[in-house]
Amino acid sequence: MRIAKPLLVLPTLSLLAACASMPAQPTQVEVSRTAIEVTMSNRQTCIGPAPAPATGSSWQGTLQGCDSPYPYRVQLDDSGNPIRLGLEQVFASIGVDIAPIARVEIDGPAGNTWTFASPRPVEDDD
Repeated sequence: MRIAKPLLVLPTLSLLAACASMPAQPTQVEVSRTAIEVTMSNRQTCIGPAPAPATGSSWQGTLQGCDSPYPYRVQLDDSGNPIRLGLEQVFASIGVDIAPIARVEIDGPAGNTWTFASPRPVEDDD
């Protein structure tokens, strides 16, 4: 029995169409005190600005520059580690900002939530 080639192409096209219609997922988050920058699986970069002027240790909003609206929440860790505070002051005096310690949650369109830590945890090479 011989199957026509066009019939074999239909399932492949259906799978490609399904993949193309899936919303992008966040893959990486960079945090500063003024915004978050989110890299998506489709290589898009979305921005989540902090309210101006930045007040408190948390903010939330909807990512800007994305194909779909993604609500997000940022919780900065201002626990007051004296060593970190000293390093932040030293680096700030030479014009270098250290990424704040933060937790970022991004809600997906399907009701799922992605959670990121900043700075990213260092992986051991064991």
